[in-house]
Amino acid sequence: MNAPLPQPDNEAERIDALKEYDILDSLPESDYDAITQLAAYICQTPVALISFVDKDRQWFKSRLGFEPSETSREVAFCAHNILDSSGPLVVEDARADQRFAENALVTGDPHIVFYAGIPLVDSRGFSLGSLCVIDTQTRQLTEAQLSALGLLSKQVVSLLDLRKANNLLLESQENSQIEAREKSKTRTALAESEALFKSLIEEAPVATCLLVGREMVVEVANGPMLAFWGRGNSVLGKPLAEALPELVGQPFLGILDDVFTTGIPFGADGVPADLVVDDTLRTSYFDFTYKPLRNATGEVFAIMNMAVDVTNQVLSRQKLETSEARYRKLSQELENQVASRTQELLTVNQDLVRSNENLQQFAYIASHDLQEPLRKIQSFSTLLQNRYAIELGKEGLDYLNRMNSAGVRMSTLIKDLLTYSQITTRQQVYGTVDLNTVVAGALRNLEWQIEERDAQVTVDGLPLVNGDASQLGQLFQNLLSNALKFTPSEKIPKTTISCHVCDRTNLPAGVMPNSHANKFYQVNVRDEGVGFDTRYLDRIFQVFQRLHGKDEFPGTGVGLAICQRVVENHGGGITASSVAGKGATFSVYLPSEIA
Repeated sequence: MNAPLPQPDNEAERIDALKEYDILDSLPESDYDAITQLAAYICQTPVALISFVDKDRQWFKSRLGFEPSETSREVAFCAHNILDSSGPLVVEDARADQRFAENALVTGDPHIVFYAGIPLVDSRGFSLGSLCVIDTQTRQLTEAQLSALGLLSKQVVSLLDLRKANNLLLESQENSQIEAREKSKTRTALAESEALFKSLIEEAPVATCLLVGREMVVEVANGPMLAFWGRGNSVLGKPLAEALPELVGQPFLGILDDVFTTGIPFGADGVPADLVVDDTLRTSYFDFTYKPLRNATGEVFAIMNMAVDVTNQVLSRQKLETSEARYRKLSQELENQVASRTQELLTVNQDLVRSNENLQQFAYIASHDLQEPLRKIQSFSTLLQNRYAIELGKEGLDYLNRMNSAGVRMSTLIKDLLTYSQITTRQQVYGTVDLNTVVAGALRNLEWQIEERDAQVTVDGLPLVNGDASQLGQLFQNLLSNALKFTPSEKIPKTTISCHVCDRTNLPAGVMPNSHANKFYQVNVRDEGVGFDTRYLDRIFQVFQRLHGKDEFPGTGVGLAICQRVVENHGGGITASSVAGKGATFSVYLPSEIA
């Protein structure tokens, strides 16, 4: 629970003094409303209040931007304000102030964040309440704004004194001498009030003027407004149409007359106005408001005009709009180019689809029509060797052996090309794949070669990845097969498969995966074979590229190209490192995310 709210030392006397003004629960009055409206405009806040703190509540004599007519005293910011009458209470962010952080008006409607209040102190020193401004966002007030709030608070107290004086006059009508004296005080108070009101206008930080009567006589205008008009004090006391004749034919005089007639305020932003300044007619742009002021009988007697020069902003916006129009003509030309380019890409894509279809047809031909003649050549070669070896002689058998070897190489090449084309064109079936299972399958397929060479293969624990199990099996079978093949026959092949996680920022310069993953599994396949010269690193993954002779190490030069295509299909990359004669390490990078 919150601690009890402190009270002024003279609380009982303060409450009695407040009641003497007979202000609580009184009807709205235009004079007080004009002060709250001026306070909100000067401080640029959505809420302004004139609050009086009673025994158990705070009651609002005038309120702008705030619906309730009163609240309990325990949630009243103004109840804190009256504790110290020496200066304003400013709370830039109530959410961060332990006095108000749990306040219902902060945590709930109207969600108060910023508060600035000036105590309403009467001539006897009693803090009766406060004139305050409120916002739902953090902000700060300038010294000029705080000074203006102080002047307005004095105006409120003057109105209270005037109210009290009027009440006393009504109560003491039998004594004419006292009545005359009080009337004199009233007139003096009214004169002081008018002087103070004019002073407030003159000291307002925004351009402000007071136009009296239907003729809109310029009663008072502050420095910023006089600077806009460019006439100096010569305009004072004159009807606006006479003081600024260039306004005739512009909409402002008509709007002022409507506001005076209807009593309905008017405001607009970015409105052009043609004014003669330094003998030159210039167009400026203003945000402005016309606020009707009413007398005691409720009739409109004057209009308060406030204006802000926004010429620079309007001209900048106009330039921006012109620029945007030009660019829209360009965001259109570009669209036409994009449409044209899209059509070109569509045509290219259609050509690519036809090319893939042709490649699939080639794969079918390679797997059937080309393999069949090769099988016949190999069969007839073997039949000739078995039946006519004597008749053919040594030279004839040598020719047959060469022919048979060429057929075997051709068959192997066709199978490798078929595999490569299938990886390029076949629809992948992606899912969660255990690389341990994939490598185990590849080792089973190479079981005969491993046993024949007495090879040693060590496999560390491998991760799960998102991929096509068939393609990944082809990848590791090719890498393991190379490790066996490129180990000299007199040496026992030794291969190690290991894995660790690698950040994208640490990928080798030549590895540029098309996946957006931030982490990759780096699977290393290391052998102790003949290795290769790293000057040729960019060649080993190209189709038909070989770094060794066919007689030294058989092969088609397609296997590593297949490996690269598989890895690219999985959004990864592949590279290798080696020292000639001391083995090679192939590093496969696969995205670590599981779909």
